[in-house]
Amino acid sequence: MSYVVIGRMKVDPAVLEGLFASRRSDFEEVAETAKKAGALHHRFLRGDGEVVILDEWESPEAFSAFFDAQPQIGSLMQEAGVQGPPEFLVLSTMESPDRF
Repeated sequence: MSYVVIGRMKVDPAVLEGLFASRRSDFEEVAETAKKAGALHHRFLRGDGEVVILDEWESPEAFSAFFDAQPQIGSLMQEAGVQGPPEFLVLSTMESPDRF
């Protein structure tokens, strides 16, 4: 079983996209660390005045340990202008016959 982590941040998506270019190596480094820590999938989604992070992890504990130990994430969020702490929802996946 895996777990889906949904994170919501109040931030201008365009500003965050600018960081994807200017701090590309930081994002790549965080991604490699996440994979080693148990991340299976990661994706950013844009909304109106917000960005949603959609991750899949081996366990909620692996996600928490990774997130709590990453000073780069805080630096990136601060530079992007994230307003307040992100909100996280952790859900366990369900097997169903119609999954694809």
